[in-house]
Order: sequence, then C-alpha cells, then structure tokens
Amino acid sequence: MPELPLDFIEMIVAAFVTVMILSYVIGDNVLFRIATYLFIGIASGFAGAIAWANVIKPTLIQPLIDEGPTKLLSPEAALTFLIPWMLVLFLLLKLSPRLSRFGSFPVALLVGVGAAVVVGGSITGTLVPQSLAAAGTLTPASALPVAGEPLSAWLERLISALLLILATISVLIYFRFSAQRELTGGARRSRIAEIFAYLGQIFIAVTFGVMYAGALMATIVVLAQRFQFLHDVLTHIVGGT
Repeated sequence: MPELPLDFIEMIVAAFVTVMILSYVIGDNVLFRIATYLFIGIASGFAGAIAWANVIKPTLIQPLIDEGPTKLLSPEAALTFLIPWMLVLFLLLKLSPRLSRFGSFPVALLVGVGAAVVVGGSITGTLVPQSLAAAGTLTPASALPVAGEPLSAWLERLISALLLILATISVLIYFRFSAQRELTGGARRSRIAEIFAYLGQIFIAVTFGVMYAGALMATIVVLAQRFQFLHDVLTHIVGGT
C-alpha cells in the first residue's frame, strides 16, 4: 500500500474540519462542537507555549538555573525575580476559594497594565496619527486650488474637508451631555445644537454601517475561500483517482 504524503493528509484533515464548521448551517451538532473544542484547545495550547517560551522560562525559570538561589537573594535581583515569583504564587491562590482574595492584587495589576498598554497604543497608534492627518487636510493651503489641477479634483478635496469638519463637530456635539435645565426638570439644548447632534448621530450610524459592511465582506471573502478550498480538494481527489 503506497504511503500517503503528509501534505495530502493535512489537506484532507483541513477539508474535514472545514466541513465540520460549515455544518453549523443545519444547526448546532456534534461535529461543530468537536471542531470548536479543537480550535479552542489548539489556540489555548499555542498561547500557553508562547507564554512559556517568551515569559515564564526566560524570566522565572532560566535565571534560577543560571544564577543559582544564592545570587537571586541580592537586592538587585529582588525586583527582577523575587517580586514576579511572589505575584505568580499569589495568582495561583485564585484556585482556592478560601484564599482567592489574596490573588486579587496580581489580577488587578494585570488588568491595569493591560488597560494602560491598550489605551496608550490606541492614543499613540490611532488617535494622534489620525488627528495629525485630519489637521493636515484642514489647513488653508490644502483648500486652495493647485495650479494645473482640474476643477473636479479641487471640489472633491474641498467637499471632503468640509465634510470632515462637519462630521467632527457634529459628533462632538452629539456626545456633549450638558444642557440647560428647564423648570419642569427636563434638559433643553438650543435648536442649532439639536440639529448638529442629529447630524452627528447620522455620521455615527453611517460609520457603524460601513464597519459592519467591511466585517461582512471580510466574512464573505473567507467563506468563498473555504468553498474554493473544498472545491480544490475534491478536484485533487477525483483527479488523483
């Protein structure tokens, strides 16, 4: 009996798992659950292997092997070794219902540092570059026509800049929750503020619609690729036989 090549076996397994995932179309079933458990298990195992290779082993285990216990008791090693080990041990206490409260500090530290990294990355990687790019498009020089530029291109650039200004102002006004208090206890804003807030709501709805359409198109592309993959597998099997 000829030995099957490894690529062929991987292709068959991938096709079978794809069919198991697509079986959710007919409802929740055993095949879909098995594929979900496989995905979660493999993803968890991969994340654990990355954490062991990049965090736990080089920072907690390897220094203990290389330096020895005596050198790790120095004041210089306290911040880089002893404190992380103490945090890990306290985190393991979350497994005990009686001692789980002692593991709240490492969890709070992880959540706080993670939130700081996410917020800092959002500010430096998204908010500041987008603000600088928007400010660059709203300069007076960018609104003036360039020599030799077609009139349609200048009008398009001017309208885009005006829409950007209108969208920014209207969305900011929409999220402005302060208003004048009426005698009846209700909140009242000026007519102009209400119009701009309504426009801001429209811009937000359009933005969410575009984001949803982009996510839907990406999903359709992935689905089409999976069907194309199944077609290629069937073609290979039929052609090989």
